[in-house]
Amino acid sequence: VPPGKPLAHVPSSATVGARAVLRCSEAQGSPPPTFRWYKDGTELPQDPKSSPAFRNSSYSLDPRTGELVFEPVGGWDTGDYHCEASNNVGSPQKSDVFRMEA
Repeated sequence: VPPGKPLAHVPSSATVGARAVLRCSEAQGSPPPTFRWYKDGTELPQDPKSSPAFRNSSYSLDPRTGELVFEPVGGWDTGDYHCEASNNVGSPQKSDVFRMEA
């Protein structure tokens, strides 16, 4: 079963230096989908240190649970976030876009 439109849970504001958790969930897909996160239209790599665009960020990303955890939040983490669910059946589905202000 292809995934439906995922739901992104993004805090509208996050405190710099604190922890922020963004969640992506989708209930219809079978097999259960994996999740990707995007900031301002750019995919977040699994390891922020691997990308010049994200090396200032400190986060962990779990493609199976859809959890994106910033620890700590930095001022550069402000942006527009959305997630995408895909499971090799049908086409990937994108969530709505939400802004997080640090």
